Amino acid sequence: MTNGISENSLYVGLYLPGQEAPTTAALLKLERNNLQESGHLAYGLGYLDRPDAQALNPLHLPLQRESFRLPTRLLREGGALPLSIKDALPDAWGLRVLANELGGRLPSEREQLLLTNDDRVGAMVFSESRDMPPPAEQAHDELSQLAEAVRRLQYDMEIPPPLKRLLLRGGSLGGARPKASFMHDHALWLAKFPAAGDPLDVQTLEAAALDLAKLCGITVPQHITLPNGRGETALLSRRFDRLGEDAQQRLHFLSASALLDIPYESSAGSHVKFARVIRRLSLRPGADLKELFRRLIFNLLIDNTDDHLKNHGMLWAGNERYVLSPAFDIVPQLTNLGYQMLSIDGTTQESSLELAVQSAAHFDLSADQASAIIRKMASIVYGQWWLHATLQDVPLLLRQRLESCFGRQKEIIGAGQFGY
Repeated sequence: MTNGISENSLYVGLYLPGQEAPTTAALLKLERNNLQESGHLAYGLGYLDRPDAQALNPLHLPLQRESFRLPTRLLREGGALPLSIKDALPDAWGLRVLANELGGRLPSEREQLLLTNDDRVGAMVFSESRDMPPPAEQAHDELSQLAEAVRRLQYDMEIPPPLKRLLLRGGSLGGARPKASFMHDHALWLAKFPAAGDPLDVQTLEAAALDLAKLCGITVPQHITLPNGRGETALLSRRFDRLGEDAQQRLHFLSASALLDIPYESSAGSHVKFARVIRRLSLRPGADLKELFRRLIFNLLIDNTDDHLKNHGMLWAGNERYVLSPAFDIVPQLTNLGYQMLSIDGTTQESSLELAVQSAAHFDLSADQASAIIRKMASIVYGQWWLHATLQDVPLLLRQRLESCFGRQKEIIGAGQFGY
């Protein structure tokens, strides 16, 4: 660093279709000048000549020979790192795992990208050299070992080296809740564990919500709940971005944040804006638009206000086409706040079924079709939730809280005009 100026470079790799090792795709260069950051990203010429080359983001980083200039931004506003790359950064839990690995020191974004290649969502990997890191072997571990490692980290207890290794498998998966990757029956699963101080069993609650979502015509990952050895429950959901024997193949994933080029913390995004992206990119736009509408309605019905831009995304489907990924992180918040993190139409954060109907045309639906979908989904959610909560062993007191929550939610979202 000289005169407050520093430079660093990272090579960006992708697991291409059917491949079990990453291919070097692009070079990212960032320059910091005191409190500002700028940079460039360029695809390798050899990569561009490959017939199977994929863009890191077909809308904002399309395949081209010219380099992309990354606009200068203040570091406190996120810096110059493209949102497509920010997708690969860990969130709160992953940062806690990495800080523990580094002796309590918070890692830089560069370190975060380099330290979390093995288990992050999607197909991107990062390297300090043109050579990409080899894929790591996925070990078959006991769920109880993972749960113990998570518990020790949460309560600031000493963590033996073998358990530290297990923790790193949750270092890049995003979200604030404790989690780690887990090999089961030659497939990769995401294991979610109780958080310290949890007042309720979030794992069984999420499992019941996923069951209801599937009944409502929403694609969800295969999922199960299992005891973790301490009288607590872990939720396992099969990773939808991993394919092949022992999950060695990866699918490129882009969040709605990256596809819209809007930071997920911002309130600038909306379901309608994401619908426009789906119309442009989807291999099956009609089906994906209608499913996005169902997800919007489902979140309103169950009081899931945590539906931000990183909780929606698309998976690569070939020829620069994508499909809506299975739904994830769908949990009733039990707060009845009356607003959504992700706006319906971009004009308000209000939780409103009527506003959803007014926006129906953006999802290739008429107002009558949208109303029919709402009535059918409401009958499933409000008519069957107790059964599925019971089947998932949601505790009785939590079921009673859900009953009160849903009663209030019906009034907030205006379910009365749809017969509820």
